[in-house]
Amino acid sequence: MKNSEAFRAVVRARAAAMPSGDTSPYDPALEILGPAGGGLPADNGDEAGHRLTFLWAELTDRVELRPAETDQAEAHMVTAAREWLAVEGDQEAEAHYFDRWLHDILGYERRSDPPRPS
Repeated sequence: MKNSEAFRAVVRARAAAMPSGDTSPYDPALEILGPAGGGLPADNGDEAGHRLTFLWAELTDRVELRPAETDQAEAHMVTAAREWLAVEGDQEAEAHYFDRWLHDILGYERRSDPPRPS
């Protein structure tokens, strides 16, 4: 995907169509990753594309690699989709969304920048 706005449009459409009932959200989640299949979307100064790709890859990987976590991963997919629709377009809210999802929920360690020499 060469354009971050086009990728955002795919995420927005798939997130809006994310089922929350009897059907699995796994396939729509994979459809979010489809456009990024040839590589990460160009960020055009928009880091959200990279973070969205990482987030959705992690959630789909949990279904594929940890079948015992499927129910939890699918519940996270639905919640992540709804929350993304609520914050998209607000850079500060998006930053909080990614911080919460990647670190607080999915458990990735926060990196601190190394001190710079003075």
